[in-house]
Amino acid sequence: NPSTNRIYVANSSSNNVSVIDGSNNTVTATVSVGTTPRGVAVNSTTNRIYVANNGSNNVSVIDGSNNTVTATVSVGSGPFGIAVNPTTNRIYVVNNGAGNTVSVIDGSNNSVIATITVGTAPRGADVNTNTNRIYVVNDTSGTTSVIDGSNNTVTATITVGTNPRDVTVNP
Repeated sequence: NPSTNRIYVANSSSNNVSVIDGSNNTVTATVSVGTTPRGVAVNSTTNRIYVANNGSNNVSVIDGSNNTVTATVSVGSGPFGIAVNPTTNRIYVVNNGAGNTVSVIDGSNNSVIATITVGTAPRGADVNTNTNRIYVVNDTSGTTSVIDGSNNTVTATITVGTNPRDVTVNP
């Protein structure tokens, strides 16, 4: 979180998140979350941290001011990657299990407002806040799905290399 200089690390086998103080590189807290946490994303505007729990098919919402879980949101099967658009307060959860979907969470009330079908075995996602486009890499299909954040639809599918695992955007 660039606003608080905190780093959040998902510890998959420990079912928790380590909170690191970026000013002195020490762990200041450990927060218990769901089973097999995989992805972590921060909304620096709201100071909320979102953790995709692959084994429990949900997302833990952590309040960054006190490092407590304030909500647990059920999503699709096998959540893996996660991305936040702080401008719209939407969270995009890549569900790697059956269904090959992205769950869209409204950060104001922690509810799933849309489920979007993407390519096979989605792994990672990132958001271009300038264009409100979400990019999701699909491992098995070797594609990147482009989602329009204003209407939660896939507007393009781009063929990329074999087994893409993650993506990042330079807005």
